[in-house]
Amino acid sequence: MPDFKKFQQKSPALSRHSIEQAVAAINNNLDEKRKIATHMSGFKWQMSEADKYSLLYLGSNLYDFYLLVEDSLLRIARTTDKWMPASLDWRDRLIKLMQSPLPGKRPPVLSFYTASMLTDYRLLFQNFHHQCSNFSPARIKKMTDNLNQLYNQLEKELTTITGLLLQK
Repeated sequence: MPDFKKFQQKSPALSRHSIEQAVAAINNNLDEKRKIATHMSGFKWQMSEADKYSLLYLGSNLYDFYLLVEDSLLRIARTTDKWMPASLDWRDRLIKLMQSPLPGKRPPVLSFYTASMLTDYRLLFQNFHHQCSNFSPARIKKMTDNLNQLYNQLEKELTTITGLLLQK
């Protein structure tokens, strides 16, 4: 059996610079998420099934929103928890990790409510790259129904955690 320990990276201590970099990236991601959520909430839903290009565009925007959320959570996990994805179910593990406090380093990043909404949102995107041509107006609408609410919760919780991280 190979010795995988020799491949593990030694992680440096939590530095002010790494925290500031993570916070700046999270804040940039929040700005991008706000733009997408605002754009999507103003979209007209009387589109026909034949409008595949618009559906693809909307689906891509919604997927970008999720990837920005995921990137923010990964930055927190890497910076404070020294956590790296290492399994096929890493997305589920990341959301669960962000619900739990890390004693001495950070409180929970996501509330149970936000984590639940985020998990539901993520499940709508499973196999996105295989399904993007099969989006329907009804599916896009379902994905945007709680988008502003999800964004507002994420903004509140990520702003709180980044403020706490900068206090250290």
